[in-house]
Amino acid sequence: MQNMRQWRLRIQQKFLKKGIELRRLIWIVFTVTSVLATALMGISFYFRFTAQSEETLREGNDTRLEATAEQLSTHLRNMMKVSDSLYYRVIKGVDLEENNISDEFRLLYDVNKESIESIALFSIDGTLLCATPSSRLRDNFSLQNEAWYDGALDTEENIRFGAPRVSRVFATEGDSYTRVIPMSRVVQITRDHHVERGVLLVNLRYDTITDMLQNVMVGDHSYVYLIGENGNLLYHPMQDLIAAGMMTEETLPLVMHTTQQNHENNETEAYLLKTVGYTGWRLVGVFGQEPLSLHNWKSRSFIVFLLIFFLNAMMLMNFYLSRRVTEPMRRLERAVKKIEAGNLDTKIEASGVYEIQSLSIAIEKMEKNLKQLMEDIVQEHEAKRKSDLMVLQNQINPHFLYNTLDVIVWMIENEKGEEAVKAVTALARFFRISLSKGHTIITVQDEIEHVHNYLMIQEMRFKNKFTYTFDVEDACRNLATVKLILQPLVENAIYHAMEFMDDGVLLVEVYRKGDLLVLAVEDNGCGMAQERVASLLRGDFVQTGKGSGVGLRNVMERIQLLFGEKYGLEITSEPDEGTRVEIHLPAIAYQTLREQEALR
Repeated sequence: MQNMRQWRLRIQQKFLKKGIELRRLIWIVFTVTSVLATALMGISFYFRFTAQSEETLREGNDTRLEATAEQLSTHLRNMMKVSDSLYYRVIKGVDLEENNISDEFRLLYDVNKESIESIALFSIDGTLLCATPSSRLRDNFSLQNEAWYDGALDTEENIRFGAPRVSRVFATEGDSYTRVIPMSRVVQITRDHHVERGVLLVNLRYDTITDMLQNVMVGDHSYVYLIGENGNLLYHPMQDLIAAGMMTEETLPLVMHTTQQNHENNETEAYLLKTVGYTGWRLVGVFGQEPLSLHNWKSRSFIVFLLIFFLNAMMLMNFYLSRRVTEPMRRLERAVKKIEAGNLDTKIEASGVYEIQSLSIAIEKMEKNLKQLMEDIVQEHEAKRKSDLMVLQNQINPHFLYNTLDVIVWMIENEKGEEAVKAVTALARFFRISLSKGHTIITVQDEIEHVHNYLMIQEMRFKNKFTYTFDVEDACRNLATVKLILQPLVENAIYHAMEFMDDGVLLVEVYRKGDLLVLAVEDNGCGMAQERVASLLRGDFVQTGKGSGVGLRNVMERIQLLFGEKYGLEITSEPDEGTRVEIHLPAIAYQTLREQEALR
């Protein structure tokens, strides 16, 4: 008793004090129990299975042999019906000198060619009268030397089945030989109005019968063989070894001296005996009676299957019970990991013991608070983004207005009233598009019109100093663009690239390139070095000369605030060669983009 208590204390110290998981402890206990229970059940099943399998095996073999004998008898009866049809419907009463019966022979052969090798009709003196499918006899063929011929004459009133033999009647391609079972009978034939005797031969395919007799018996060392009336072997699975004298069929002497349907030779061997109707043939099934054991692979496989089945069943039950106890903790752990990964819509199920339920409720409240906090942060970020965009946008209008009013004042001072009116009209249209009802996104068509009004104003001031053209694809006019992004580029070209030129050329292009919308401003001005291009894109340059002072960086930032950093400007320039500035935007229909903004 004292020893048992000490052993229990050691177990507790070994497992419980080391912090073993509850699920693992439950799994260990139930697994040991499962293995013991499965072993006991396996031993019990093995002995029961051995006894029942022996009886089932004997009954099954008897049934299989009976069915095979019936199948063989049916096959032979069908072949006898073919012989009767040939005799009574084709040969008998027909004058062979006046009528050709080859077509009837061919028809019956075609219908039964899976079971029949050949059909032939001979006169009693050995003359071939009709045959199918071959009609050429072998050179050394003699009817009187054939055993089936003598057998037919001995049983003149009946059909005679001969022993399996190699077919030597007809010449075949390649001089090949096939094994057949001859079925012969004496018939009456009419030739030139004279009735005489003849012999009808139907060679049955030997392989059709052998196919029926394969894999009939169940069990190790079990097989079936077929013998004739005189005990000659018609079929045996080891027939080649027997013919070579390398083995003998030990049950054959017993079969020839008994008429019983089954016989036990000794404790380890037995045979079943079935008679094939009409022929006198006997079908013998031999099977071993050695007791089933684990050395038998079928028995061993079945026992292993049972052991695995019951062991799996016990382990599944073990898994279910341990999971039932610990699953609430695991669910809570998975939920916390999802929240940690950023999924704030994770549903937390309060289940399990009281402590776990309280912890689940607390974490769910924390999740809701965290989700609300993140939504507030997103809204603040969106508001800041819009505010930054408006600040950048508002940098353009005051400077351009100042420059334009400067042009109009210059026109009035020089008494160019009509041109001042045109300039004021263009300025009004310019600011109408600039306002765009507060929208940041406009169509390409509106942006082109906006730049066109700007160029009209500048052309009034810088007459004969530059010309401009527009090349806009019609398919791009309804695409979306950020407003007021072409005007700063055009302004830079006029005030910087072509400031000291009298023959400046300005080209504004809009076209689609795959998924990109490209808006380009190209001039033939003084150009600039690559270092200057890089500093312009970075925004770390010092403004010099005239102009709005807003610069390319303003355009770049507004594009990237709306569409991301993969879009923006690309500048190509060489000193004294001119400059080309391209704006890359996603090619999106204006209406589609407006709907997306409305959803946000």
